[in-house]
Amino acid sequence: MEAIREACLKILEQEGPDRLTTARIADVAGVNIASLYQYFPNKEAVLAEVYEERMAELLAQTEGEFARIHALTDLGLEATLAAIIDLESALLLQLYRMYPDFYLQYQQSLDIRTRVNELTQSLANPSWEQWFPGFLRLHRAQLYKGDIETMAFVARRSLDACLQSALVERPQALEDPAFRREVLSLVLRYLLKPSANC
Repeated sequence: MEAIREACLKILEQEGPDRLTTARIADVAGVNIASLYQYFPNKEAVLAEVYEERMAELLAQTEGEFARIHALTDLGLEATLAAIIDLESALLLQLYRMYPDFYLQYQQSLDIRTRVNELTQSLANPSWEQWFPGFLRLHRAQLYKGDIETMAFVARRSLDACLQSALVERPQALEDPAFRREVLSLVLRYLLKPSANC
């Protein structure tokens, strides 16, 4: 099974998604096609395994980012939000690039943001939904006088919607610093008092 997963990843990286077939996977893995079908009913099942493995690797890398983002929270609203946008954009882009059509079709079950949220909670940290209102309260003096819970919800959903729409409609934007700054500006313009807006 490991040889099959590795062969799938190798084909994606070296030959591209168009060359990925069960026959090609079996050939690169050095197994006959019947052996592949013993473990995986189709190409999509192999891809799902490869994506799960890749998400586990990304989560392990992301764990190190939590401390950096936590350190930024006391320093400033803008720097922290920028770090969150950069991290989420990078995660989405890495998964998308492996096999764009497959990822877009199955992204609900391959939702890296949900996995990151689960990881933070497993490390005895609050969920994103619990953490964000508290984070905004730390910077209350800069914010307009709205209900923090509502503000947190609208800001979170706006951020999610921007990144998700970019992933579907113009994925290259996720790696563009100018696009990320625009997303940051959108969220800050909503949250900050008019005099504090960037």
